[in-house]
Amino acid sequence: MASSVENRNNDPQHTWWYRFFMKVPVRCFILPIGKFFLYDIRTTKYKGEYRKPFLLVYNHACDYDFIGVINGFPGYYRHIMSDSLIKKPWRRAVIKFGTNGIFRRKGENAAAVMEAVKHTIDQGISVCMAPEGEETPNGVTQRIRSKSGIMIKNLNVDLITYKLEGGYLFKPKWASHRSKGPMYGHVVNIYKKEDLAKMTPEEINEILQRDLDFNVYEWNREKRIKYDRKCRAEHMERSLHICPKCEAMNRLHSEGHVFRCLECGYSVTVDEYGFFQGDDVRFDNFYDWDMWQKEHLRSMRPQWEAEPEKIITSNSECTLKKRVGDNEEVIDENVTISINFTDIMIKGDKVDFRFPLLELEGLTSTTLAATISHDGDYYKVVANEETCMARYRTIRRIIMEQEFL
Repeated sequence: MASSVENRNNDPQHTWWYRFFMKVPVRCFILPIGKFFLYDIRTTKYKGEYRKPFLLVYNHACDYDFIGVINGFPGYYRHIMSDSLIKKPWRRAVIKFGTNGIFRRKGENAAAVMEAVKHTIDQGISVCMAPEGEETPNGVTQRIRSKSGIMIKNLNVDLITYKLEGGYLFKPKWASHRSKGPMYGHVVNIYKKEDLAKMTPEEINEILQRDLDFNVYEWNREKRIKYDRKCRAEHMERSLHICPKCEAMNRLHSEGHVFRCLECGYSVTVDEYGFFQGDDVRFDNFYDWDMWQKEHLRSMRPQWEAEPEKIITSNSECTLKKRVGDNEEVIDENVTISINFTDIMIKGDKVDFRFPLLELEGLTSTTLAATISHDGDYYKVVANEETCMARYRTIRRIIMEQEFL
């Protein structure tokens, strides 16, 4: 069966159905019922004028961003989505029933996505996307992808910037449960295509970064809105992995509202506003801790370079999957993933891979998984315990001397 990911550059399908579904079932019934019973999304409804087709961009804060955007901006538009959303057959069926999304595979070249967007715009259909490319891991808007400005300039349509506020505390990337607190949002600016044509791609990226920039901790330090969740510290070790006291890696553990180091006993408690409390708080928020650990890793690069064969970090008893179309096939249920200064290795009962870091097409991460793109193949190493698999991507970027981590 052909993969929807591989064939996504085809023209939009069944547009009449998706227009109807978005206008009647979604906006008249699903959104109002959901807001009343399930979530507190208070994005401001835009009532001003705009031209079609357009490109709407927003800062990617959590899983519920698309609901906030749909609630706040009228009309029908295709969303650019991660293909991880359709890896399970039942989820694929639901998503394709309700939206004609443009799917992007983690770690791949963006050319196919840009082509799909162009085909969509040519038919007069608008597009919605998060130019960061992924949810913020720490509550602050990430760097805008460099090719966003090029794509926007080539599309020759109006640009709408939409800022979401509070989404990260509503449902952090690393958490399994959402809070009871609200998520807000509003249109920041609408740029006419005639004005965009006079800008360089770099200038367009600058306005995206400016309009979408948001630090949830600075915001809530002032707003003081409660975002209480069941187990407020749950799964923080999926992102934070270095203790700020003893500097041990991959020894942090969450339990209830408490986050502690199993090596030295350092401990903090997450309060209802999302901040750390305790007797010896080195950082009072997730973002500052995350930025410190990344710079700490960067400072270790000379040591790694001096001993290029020495393992920097590893995870054992993982499951290795290979992407085949929309599906993932398990090829080894017991592998160890490790990284040194030159290579990333996967060794198990059935496989023994060694991928030079310079030859990788991509090294990205999802929840509890590292995804490796090499020579057109896509492998996913899934951890069977709570851990931070994103550290492999961070370490590779440091080794490759990339500025942004």
